[in-house]
Amino acid sequence: MKTNRKTPRGTAALALLLACLAPCVFAASPVGEWRLVEQRYEAGAANMMAADLPLHLAFTREGGGLAGRIWAGDDPKVAVSWPAFAADTGPLALEVRDRGEDAATGEVRVRYIVRPSAEDDLVLDVVETYRPSADGTALEGTMRVKFEGGDRNRGGFTLHRRFERER
Repeated sequence: MKTNRKTPRGTAALALLLACLAPCVFAASPVGEWRLVEQRYEAGAANMMAADLPLHLAFTREGGGLAGRIWAGDDPKVAVSWPAFAADTGPLALEVRDRGEDAATGEVRVRYIVRPSAEDDLVLDVVETYRPSADGTALEGTMRVKFEGGDRNRGGFTLHRRFERER
């Protein structure tokens, strides 16, 4: 009768393999606190990031899912739930249409709509996607905004964003 026994050498090899793979698994997590360091329109070269009121994005695990908070400035007490869409008067009401996370890549995505004004038929269809870098120090993302409503093409824009890990 043949038995299948692990040798200490095989166990050590498995432990080494797991140790090498562990950073890859954890690096793909968006969990943490991030600070916006770069924001560009479309293929633009100019960084439009406002230095006076830095944007922060934080992800945590809550109830088996991913929860986010976002705030401008250095006081996390003013954070609102992510996703959020702000106007000069503060965050606007929005309706989340789709939300998900790819555990293998760490990609987080959300699609929501915003109606900036009750007097206008304009609807913003927004898709935000973020993915951590392989080393876990940056969060690369896009924010695509389409202007919908009425019977005319209202266009849209894409912002490319890069956040750096703070915690």
